[in-house]
Amino acid sequence: MLLAALLLSCSTTADKINVVPETVTDVKSTPENPEDIENPPLSPADVLNVHTAIKRPEGGEQTEEEILRTIMKTMSLKEKIGQLFILQIRYNGDGSPRREVDEDLNLFLNDFKPGGIILFRENIVDNQQVESLISNLQIFSRIPLFISVDEEGGLVSRLGKVPEVNVTLLPPALSIGNKNNSELAYNAGLVLGRELRALGVNMDMAPVADVNTNPENPVIGNRAYSSDPQTAGKMVTEVIRGFHKYDIASVIKHFPGHGDTSFDTHVGTVVLPFNRDRLDTVEFIPFELGIEAGTDAIMTAHIVMSGISSLPLPATLNPEIITGIIREEFGFDGLVISDALEMGAIRENYTPEESAVAGIKAGLDILLMPEDQLSAFKALLDAVHCGEISEKRIDESVYRILRTKYERKILFPEPAGESIEDVQNDPAHLALIQSFLN
Repeated sequence: MLLAALLLSCSTTADKINVVPETVTDVKSTPENPEDIENPPLSPADVLNVHTAIKRPEGGEQTEEEILRTIMKTMSLKEKIGQLFILQIRYNGDGSPRREVDEDLNLFLNDFKPGGIILFRENIVDNQQVESLISNLQIFSRIPLFISVDEEGGLVSRLGKVPEVNVTLLPPALSIGNKNNSELAYNAGLVLGRELRALGVNMDMAPVADVNTNPENPVIGNRAYSSDPQTAGKMVTEVIRGFHKYDIASVIKHFPGHGDTSFDTHVGTVVLPFNRDRLDTVEFIPFELGIEAGTDAIMTAHIVMSGISSLPLPATLNPEIITGIIREEFGFDGLVISDALEMGAIRENYTPEESAVAGIKAGLDILLMPEDQLSAFKALLDAVHCGEISEKRIDESVYRILRTKYERKILFPEPAGESIEDVQNDPAHLALIQSFLN
């Protein structure tokens, strides 16, 4: 009821939007209302021609802001809203793993125009297949995509756990933090940064900035660097530095801190009662240090923070936490990304339409993996059309997204200059990997 009160009722968005199955094959279906699609689907050749439109301006001296504002002027509202999503493409319409860009996926990308794609184990076979998939995803996107992955080391290593992919399976974060060795954390960022760049990945949903204060925690555990907030923050800072050496966008997670929970937000609602004094001295420290280190993004957790907010909303949808704390108190002007919106803590309590609209109104820049991707997209489009969300608010997030893509050399990409095989055959790189075995 509270969420409904926070959302202006334009014209009962949920009644206007048909629930569309989340397969790419179904997403490409023609909408019942042709006005929902501003431009007709393009042929692959047309898409290739459109892609060439985003180029670094030639001649004259333009500031970064001037370049980005110029690009934004060429974008339709639909294209702007697409930038607010990082989507998963795990499966084909028949339920088989999706491992290539076929006509269905091409049409989907052209229709949706997402800001990014996150890869999962289902999308990964070997070096050549991953490189080809990523390359083709970028070819069919007018504005280059964030290509993201959860590559933390240890338990959560989408690429490192695949034997046929030459990405190093690093030890869990806790084993690095236990050595309290900043250089080792920096090496972790260097190793993963260089390998991810060689494959075409440009964003890592890492490092974990949670503090491992609850040994019964079912979801964080050794994914965190330490039970000491200063040590955890120091490790996070060094990993970010390593990533940035190779222009990998860093995403510290899971704000306001998931380290002392006894339940998993993948499953359902989690409530933390901690007051501000506790958070300032424990959970917030690694995030503040990560911000000082220049992290590109902060990922929010779907945790209800009853001790610091009067709103019984998960942090992901809570303006008091995203706008009030992250933006206004911490002064962070990078990207704020939701954790996956298909997780139980969101899915069991809110519709895809509600969580998408509430998340943007709360201050999110990027919506990660809504349960129903098309319904979430249409809900935002409808919210802007009816005045519930202003286009100026959309522009604020689009600018941050394009700025990050510009600064990480994604918007105007530069070749890695080496293959993943080249990286793994480099003695200097092998020496960095060896440092984890000493």
